[in-house]
Amino acid sequence: PDEEHAFGPAAPLVAEWRKIKAEMGDRSAGSRVGRAMAAVRRWELEAVMLREFHLTLPPETAPLDELRRRDQVHWREEAMAEARREVGRAKRARLLKKALTLGLWRG
Repeated sequence: PDEEHAFGPAAPLVAEWRKIKAEMGDRSAGSRVGRAMAAVRRWELEAVMLREFHLTLPPETAPLDELRRRDQVHWREEAMAEARREVGRAKRARLLKKALTLGLWRG
């Protein structure tokens, strides 16, 4: 309840972001495709929280001025683009493994 008051309409995004960050902490969990897709979603959430809701994300502690906010959003958009490329690479690798193992590989 306090977080809903503190974050307002951004509260569901913050909750989803925290869940994804916690899940991403375990690098052995999930498939390579799943981890890459989680990274894309994390960067999407962070960009929205910064751009639309003007939230300050860790490790920052002070509110961001407009220039720093723009830099932070840009940095996350670049990371999101790289994560999307990784999704493609991971999907191609999965397809190749299935083809090479005649469908016996289940990853």
